[in-house]
Amino acid sequence: MDQALLAGREVHDCWNSIGVRGDKSCPELARHAHCRNCPAYAATAATLLDRDQRGAIDDDWKRDFAAEAPAEQRKTRSAILARIGKEWFALPILLLDQVTGHRPIHSLPHRRSPALLGMANVRGQLLLCVSLAHVLGIADEAAGDDRRRMIVMRCAGGRVVVPVDEVQHHCRFHEGEVLPTPVTVRKSQAAYMVGLLRVAQGMAALIDGDRLAEAVEQSLA
Repeated sequence: MDQALLAGREVHDCWNSIGVRGDKSCPELARHAHCRNCPAYAATAATLLDRDQRGAIDDDWKRDFAAEAPAEQRKTRSAILARIGKEWFALPILLLDQVTGHRPIHSLPHRRSPALLGMANVRGQLLLCVSLAHVLGIADEAAGDDRRRMIVMRCAGGRVVVPVDEVQHHCRFHEGEVLPTPVTVRKSQAAYMVGLLRVAQGMAALIDGDRLAEAVEQSLA
């Protein structure tokens, strides 16, 4: 397939038809996980770089860059699935800086906020560590095993680290897939929820990133 692309100088945007932006029926997805890891994708990129960019081709590129993405794609969002105790949460990707292994938490003397756990060393930088369980008002049933992770969040005042019991792969979803927040959800938790998502693990609470970041900041005051 790669040789045909290069020899014919034709662009076969399979990622838009059978790849991650299409119906995901491409058999290569199981092996490469994403189209950008596929040799066919790289070959197409090489073809575009080798093409004569004058005349009609240049006009095609101008039209492509000027065109808006389809409405369905614009409504697609991404989140990281994290577990605290027995509950799963979908945290917006834009809220997160990195996910790392669990680190020792060093307590701080005279701390006033019960949500402030202490400080943790993440890649040589000491960051304040906050309990998401306390912020969200849920029972913290830490598993205490090797599935524990730490998530570094971006807040207005800087980066803050929050421990969780487990982190799974990120998920992509459309706004139409978000289910309403049940009336049975605790008010303390519902205040930060956008709704629910059906995921492989069951149901995950979709978190409003701005509200959560603000609450984490307030817990440090």
